[in-house]
Amino acid sequence: MAENLQLGVFYALVSGALWGIGPLLLKRGMTLSNVSTATLIEQYVSVMVLLLISAFRGELFLLDFSGRGFWAFVAAGTVGASFGKIFYYKGIDRVGASKSTSVKNSSPLLTVLLAVILLGEELTLAAAVGSILIVIGILVLSRVEVKGGERPSRISYFFYPLMAALCFGINPVFKKIGIDASSLPTLGALITQSTALIVMLTAGRLLKIKPKWERIPTKSLILFSLSGVTEALGSLFTFFALVYAPAVLVTPIWRISPLVTFVLVRFTLKGIEVVTLRDGVAASFIVGGIFVLSQGS
Repeated sequence: MAENLQLGVFYALVSGALWGIGPLLLKRGMTLSNVSTATLIEQYVSVMVLLLISAFRGELFLLDFSGRGFWAFVAAGTVGASFGKIFYYKGIDRVGASKSTSVKNSSPLLTVLLAVILLGEELTLAAAVGSILIVIGILVLSRVEVKGGERPSRISYFFYPLMAALCFGINPVFKKIGIDASSLPTLGALITQSTALIVMLTAGRLLKIKPKWERIPTKSLILFSLSGVTEALGSLFTFFALVYAPAVLVTPIWRISPLVTFVLVRFTLKGIEVVTLRDGVAASFIVGGIFVLSQGS
């Protein structure tokens, strides 16, 4: 049992590392392109990668459209991998990769609450302390300095990342329900990402995410595609993590991505995004809260 939990934690850590790299690729690629193009290319690549892996593992032929697992994966794709992702990438474009990633990764607050209510997990003292640390991190991060004319309110400035946090907070619960019902992690990741692509091509128009023919700089295409690979593998590893460990444990752990993003931004996005000491302190509070949450599970 302990070995299974350790394996689940390992997969969650790998997922967090991959998801910390993705925003950097997107931000650099969007200097020559736009959010809509970045989102759709990344999603197309993510689906293709998972399709190949699912076929290789033999799970592709076990699809059951009437099963509980299938519809749970569809729900996860609709809530988190589509609208959550759209809000997240708009946040990257508006407030930057490090800030958007940190706010988005406050989602374990909601996940822990839903895990207690819907999955029967116990709310421990560590969970409460970890939640408070995450809230402090968000408050520190929200004290932004905006140069130029109008100074937006904190709520409006962080609207997109906060909406992403809401969506990503609900998402793991559906993933866990699907995994418990089917035990098909690769197929679950494929269904989730495929559903997200369908939603983006339809309802995504409401948020100005729509396909259109346009010339894409080669550099941006490569960066968006690489981000699609990290997205696919990161998503896949979250499903593997949920096979071996409860959602209340591994969901906070794979949210280490703000720290990864913060460290790498300083070396990869010079001249594109400014990261301050305050951002680092905020990310540290959030990641510290996530660590405390994990220790109480």
